[in-house]
Amino acid sequence: MPAWVFQANPKRYDLITEIRSKRQDWWNAPDYRKEIAVGDSAWMSVVGHDQPGIYYLAKVTAAPHLSEETEFGRWRVDLVFTHELDPYLARAEIKADPLLSSCRSLLGFQGTVGRLSPAEEFQLRSLTRDRMKPLEGTQTLPGAASDDVARVAEQHRVRVRRELKEAIEALSSEGFEHLVVRVLRALEFEVIHRGRSGDGGVDAEAVLSLRGLTAVRTKVQAKRWRNTVGPRIVRELRGALRVDERGLIVTTADFTSEAQLEARAEGKASIGLLDGNGLADLCIENEIGVKLRTLSLPELDQEGLLETDTVLPEE
Repeated sequence: MPAWVFQANPKRYDLITEIRSKRQDWWNAPDYRKEIAVGDSAWMSVVGHDQPGIYYLAKVTAAPHLSEETEFGRWRVDLVFTHELDPYLARAEIKADPLLSSCRSLLGFQGTVGRLSPAEEFQLRSLTRDRMKPLEGTQTLPGAASDDVARVAEQHRVRVRRELKEAIEALSSEGFEHLVVRVLRALEFEVIHRGRSGDGGVDAEAVLSLRGLTAVRTKVQAKRWRNTVGPRIVRELRGALRVDERGLIVTTADFTSEAQLEARAEGKASIGLLDGNGLADLCIENEIGVKLRTLSLPELDQEGLLETDTVLPEE
């Protein structure tokens, strides 16, 4: 099972202070969102002050999902904090370890999530075995008490997403374009489906309007491909944009790293990229091509058990 380093800078998020008052939180996770899963371990690292190191251990209780936009982005995972390292594992100790000294995820990096290899996590657990102190109150949290249910639910979601992706890939080109239009409309875009226009391969035009005060005009290209989409497609769509427009490429496959760099290039029109996994996630969240079911689970109600709302006959 993968393990992760979740990094916090006190200037943006004071992890130590927050954990003193709560045992669960969410974490920004724009990277590795296709890999992080329920039950994964998350080593909580603090950087940006005079005592950097690993302070807590947490467990993922909900896989990466889209939420409201914040300064940290929209992709997040849910966590329950399970253990405190007392004393914490200092950066100097990490650098002194032959194996961990070369682990970039433990030495500070750009971003919020880093990956650990199985060997690196095993070494971390060996170094911190005698420092692990269970956090009080963790056992009462729903996320901690229902790990098995959450794991099964996540496995089911992964299976359905895979089946949904296969069904999307089986659509005709026109059917895929119509699906993209439906997803954009579910996201509150006003969309005009243009089909094969010959104008830079543009398949649709969308407008996201904020109560009529402003509007973001977007030209959309739908690529029902099995192969990864490269930078040429990004440049072609950018060439079809006017000054006030943005671009969006939606594919059933993935994007090469070069395409991602080209889409984010400074000084050029912005191009959004939505891959097959992201599209499937949006379909699930907006109930397009899937049906959502609610699972009812019983929980002990001690007070209800002791209620005496009936009068027993006297002997």
